[in-house]
Amino acid sequence: MASRSVLACLALLATSACAVMPRELNLAPFWFHRLDDDGKLLEWDAAWPFLHYERTPEGGDDFRVRPLYRRVTEPEVEASEHQFLWPLGRVRNYPEETSARLFPLWSWRSRPDEDGNHEVDWYLLFPFVWGGRSADGRENYFAVLPFFADIPDFLTYDRFRSVLFPLWVGLDKGGHRHDLFLWPFVGISSCAENGHRWFRVLPFYGHDIEPGRWDRRFVMWPFVTWSTENQDTEGGAVRSFSLWPLFGWRTGAEVTGWHALWPLFQMTNKQGHFFTLNLLWPLFRYHWNRADQNLTQWWLWPFVGRTTSDDQRAWNFGWPIVWWREYDDPDGHNEQQWIVPFFWRVVKQQKDGERETHVKVWPLSHHTDRRDADGAPLRGEWSFPSPLPGRDGNVYGLREAYGWIWELLRGYRHGPDDAGTDVLGRLYTTRSRQATTTASVPLLFNFEADAGGARTLRLFQFLPIPLGGGDAAPSPSR
Repeated sequence: MASRSVLACLALLATSACAVMPRELNLAPFWFHRLDDDGKLLEWDAAWPFLHYERTPEGGDDFRVRPLYRRVTEPEVEASEHQFLWPLGRVRNYPEETSARLFPLWSWRSRPDEDGNHEVDWYLLFPFVWGGRSADGRENYFAVLPFFADIPDFLTYDRFRSVLFPLWVGLDKGGHRHDLFLWPFVGISSCAENGHRWFRVLPFYGHDIEPGRWDRRFVMWPFVTWSTENQDTEGGAVRSFSLWPLFGWRTGAEVTGWHALWPLFQMTNKQGHFFTLNLLWPLFRYHWNRADQNLTQWWLWPFVGRTTSDDQRAWNFGWPIVWWREYDDPDGHNEQQWIVPFFWRVVKQQKDGERETHVKVWPLSHHTDRRDADGAPLRGEWSFPSPLPGRDGNVYGLREAYGWIWELLRGYRHGPDDAGTDVLGRLYTTRSRQATTTASVPLLFNFEADAGGARTLRLFQFLPIPLGGGDAAPSPSR
């Protein structure tokens, strides 16, 4: 709350006696403030668009020096966030976690791991210098690429090691350890698990053998390859051979497949499990997979395509222009329609009945509306124009830092009883909150309607003209 007090001090005029100062004072672009019923600061601007403050719907602070810096507090999770040169710079603090970055110069994160042990990860001059440590000593690592690296959970590997990259690279994944020299050309394995053997000298020869599970080999990769897969499954081994790109086949007790002039003609079938057919790929494809939610997909590219499964239904026309899709996820039901890039509509119906609708006509406008199970409005926002090619997390922080550059009209709903509109920054602004309304035009007038219905117009921001309304005064007794 100390930061709010500092901001209130900056808004000295706003905190003057309410009998003298209006709840909304609009001297834009030099100064603007708006107060709530209790005289507490809701928002202010100074030297618009550079300095801005607003109280968040959750009761936190949002202070901006646009477009260079922003500070947001989130009291519901005891978090604070600093954004600078967004999206390059960010510092975020939780009670037990801190992260910071200025991409690509540096990044630093400190947090407890899944076992509660404190760990730190960082990098400098991405992707050249990396480091980290954990309290239990299991994840101490350091890397100065291309000279030396020893990094856990890097890319898709459990451990990535290198000396004088690409002269030597060591990769650990799923219990296997591979050593590559002159990456990616020469590789050998040092796996102790199940007698696994792996070796390659690209493009001349290579093998990947795990006894009892698979045996994969190539000569002059990718032209000649053969393998025996699924040796440990009930369906029996599957053998394959390919003389790429001319022809190839796959055979087994339950699996058959072939390709010719890859990737133009391909077929793979496992009885009762999956089936894939490509003809003049990518012009025609049919695919079915029982294990993937009974997924069925076909297309005649680029004209039409269809996808269905236990939890989704989709069409596309004139790929990639027109998409219609609906699907279920653990939170609820989703509907999506796109005419790329000019129109999209996204509807999410949560299991508790809450519904959010987002409609965008790019780059002209967008509108997001969230309502409860009874259809009453909860949150929302809209703007004209709306050039950002995304929504929610995809554009997080961008509108707050740069929206003033393009937004001619903007509307928002912070809660069921809190909504407002801004025109050209503060050229005209209005906000209705908890049965009260304020509105203003710079220097010319401001308007206020209180919870009792009393209305006041102030010419030149200060000269009050009562417009009536409110509770009638009692008539004098005779």
